[in-house]
Amino acid sequence: MNALAAYRPYGPRPRLDWWAAAKTWTSADLVAFLTGLPGSAVPRVVVLDNAGLHTSKVVKAARPGLAKLGIYLYYLPPYSPELNEIEGVFRQVKYHEMPHRSFTSKADLRMGVEDGFKRYSKKLPKKRFTQPRPAA
Repeated sequence: MNALAAYRPYGPRPRLDWWAAAKTWTSADLVAFLTGLPGSAVPRVVVLDNAGLHTSKVVKAARPGLAKLGIYLYYLPPYSPELNEIEGVFRQVKYHEMPHRSFTSKADLRMGVEDGFKRYSKKLPKKRFTQPRPAA
């Protein structure tokens, strides 16, 4: 089971959006996920690591269209997952929100992943800026 997720820790209310599926995600899936995110009156910066599907020709070609939707892609330096705040979300869902570690079917596993994301999204910690953020 794989998941794509978008996490907004700052703002009036933290938000977590996700897709889970028993498949390997493609660049087209990522672009569809990003274009399907809820609209916003302010620009959105999506932080990505350097996974192949994030840096593909498909995603590079989609960047102008995403920018027109107010979605801007920002890439982390290689080998720096500690800079990506969603890594902590995945860790919480995987190790704390999914109490069962074994499933008898793909459908049960998917339900476990979905339930884990739902549970965690209901208790997202609200974050505040305590110091100026560096410019991207």
